[in-house]
Amino acid sequence: MSAIPLIRPPRSKKTWWMRVRRFFDDVRSQFSSDPLERCRWRTLGANRESVSEKPKDQLGRAGEEEAVVYLEENGYRIIQRNIRLGGGEIDVVAAVNRTLVFFEVKTRRTDDFGEPFEAVTKKKMQRMVALANQFLTLYRLVGIPVRFDVLDIVWPEDTTPRITHHLEAFRTNDLYR
Repeated sequence: MSAIPLIRPPRSKKTWWMRVRRFFDDVRSQFSSDPLERCRWRTLGANRESVSEKPKDQLGRAGEEEAVVYLEENGYRIIQRNIRLGGGEIDVVAAVNRTLVFFEVKTRRTDDFGEPFEAVTKKKMQRMVALANQFLTLYRLVGIPVRFDVLDIVWPEDTTPRITHHLEAFRTNDLYR
């Protein structure tokens, strides 16, 4: 067990209270009996919001927002989003029925060049599995059932998006044959 860090009040009281709250959130997450609760309270420092103004990046962000709304409406509890780890990014991590689900969200304006799901290659799947293993290691989640899903969103301009949820889009043992 690691030593508990000392918290010295800095000059700003607001910063000090934020650090105290963070400390108690970390303690709460480390000692929770529910492993999924540990994920919810401890955020990785690499979570980020994209600031790119490119139209494709804006579409991707809007698609991820739409995906989160869709997942919450369908009973998923969002654990974390946009997690950057060594080697890539996990779009969404959610929980449903005591199963941890790693989502790849693909958003396109049209399906003229194939479904967005088809852009998830074997290499991308292998990368997702490696990132999921890093995530599980960081949060000490041993024995939790894991699933890999893909949300594919086709969102033509000035219309509502069409969301397709590919349950168990791939299995880890299928990737290394």
